[in-house]
Amino acid sequence: MKKVYEFDAILHEIPKKGGAYVIFPWDIREEFGKGRIRVHTTFDGIEYDGSIVNMGLKDDQGKIIYILGVLKRIQNVLNKKEGDMLHVKVWPAV
Repeated sequence: MKKVYEFDAILHEIPKKGGAYVIFPWDIREEFGKGRIRVHTTFDGIEYDGSIVNMGLKDDQGKIIYILGVLKRIQNVLNKKEGDMLHVKVWPAV
């Protein structure tokens, strides 16, 4: 059985782009051996297939932050906006 990563995350908006994301709190290079991975996801129970990626973001200590996009459609269904919490489950798509 594949490992399921489960966590609560804050929804972050991408200014001037209309998109949003959550931060995946593990280093995907350490977990999966690559810098981008296709995943199955649920956001508060709503299913989504996407990718965990690095978009050039780093934390305060300079460590790379990996993110998972949250579609506007999903945000609308869940009535979520920037700063709201989401319960996230993620597992590899392969």
